[in-house]
Amino acid sequence: MKLRKSFAILFAAVALLPLASCLKEQADVFDTPSSQRLQDYLENVRKLLQEPKEGWALSYYPGSSSATCYMGVKFEAQQVSAWSEEDPAEEVKSSYKLTTDDGAVLSFDTYNKVLHYYATASADHYQARGGDFEFDIVSASSERIVLRGKRSRNLCYLDPIVGDQTIKSFLTDMAAAKAALNIVAFSGEVTGGLVDGFLDGTSSTLSIGRRGAESSEMVSARYMVVPGGIHINEPFTFQGVTFQDFEYKEDPENSAKGTFTGSGITFEKVIPAGYVPYEKFIGKWTFNWYTDTRNFPVELVALEPGVSFKMKGLSESFEPVLGYNAARGQLTWNAQAVGSSAGVTVWLAAWDLLTNGGNLTWNEAAGLIGKAEDNTVDAIVVRWEDNGESDLVVDSWVLWGVDASGNSAGSFSGWTMASGSYQLPYLTIMTKIVE
Repeated sequence: MKLRKSFAILFAAVALLPLASCLKEQADVFDTPSSQRLQDYLENVRKLLQEPKEGWALSYYPGSSSATCYMGVKFEAQQVSAWSEEDPAEEVKSSYKLTTDDGAVLSFDTYNKVLHYYATASADHYQARGGDFEFDIVSASSERIVLRGKRSRNLCYLDPIVGDQTIKSFLTDMAAAKAALNIVAFSGEVTGGLVDGFLDGTSSTLSIGRRGAESSEMVSARYMVVPGGIHINEPFTFQGVTFQDFEYKEDPENSAKGTFTGSGITFEKVIPAGYVPYEKFIGKWTFNWYTDTRNFPVELVALEPGVSFKMKGLSESFEPVLGYNAARGQLTWNAQAVGSSAGVTVWLAAWDLLTNGGNLTWNEAAGLIGKAEDNTVDAIVVRWEDNGESDLVVDSWVLWGVDASGNSAGSFSGWTMASGSYQLPYLTIMTKIVE
């Protein structure tokens, strides 16, 4: 036993010799400290940022509830200039810095209304729009710099403006491309199966799945609009086919028809059943709750055109924000913070009153979908249904307090809704008033 044990020890010692040698060789490779290597890397990135004469196109991917967009950026030693698709002629300057935080970081560290738009909270967006102003630098070359948002964790891309283009002409072309992409849904066949797909312009998300599939079963990917179609930076595979670029061609004789082609497969443009254009939701409505005999008047007014509405008349204390699902022509109404009082944040919480014994949540994914029963009439009737995005079956709203730690502070009865209470049970329908 002693012999065997000694042999084992000797063998272990011999085995460690090559490892020690390797470690020494490895140490010799890096003759500068890691901190110095990181600083050298940052200086190289700084040179790359300033390299393109016409600047960079920033493919910007904010949180999943906001549309992707292009921005134009041009870097100097300490200053960055930014332009937006909405106003390519306006240059907005601010500072930036390259720093370290478990790696290389690009930070737009002073306010810039272009670069900070999606990351800045407002009265209508208590938690901003899911954007970033600090980015981990994933990779960097003169052809492309890949960034990852510190908060959203979404990838964004810097690509140099090349050829005869300027930032202004590039952004003008991209804005025109968005206006020309007149498609929200498509259908066709992939590897022998019939499929349906949707383009949600609110979140710049393409979804595709077998015909009749629920939203949760569909494969989805964020896209950028480009002239003639869309581009997906991170390709996705559906039924064995990998998709990345789609080309859209509209029938010049009939705008309701067109083709949508990706990876050699041509889909036909379709208008979803019950689809209601954004503009038709604007106006006065009769809101029914509990029973069809209990109702009150509300008004939907445009907030972000094509994206969201404010609902007036639900409460004297707040006006909730309703979204617009541009792919399906439906209203969306999710749990949301609606103000603060007495040291707590007041939430319009999603409430499952019928199915789960009154359970509730202030998870912003939970909420309702408003589907039109008949979109061919002026007096549109919208029926409220649970959106399927939580474990609850949402059928009601309740005002609820949440403390600074994110914990429940109990029901909030300091404000009331048009029901006469802090509770709004059993939402049923909403009917457009024809004036």
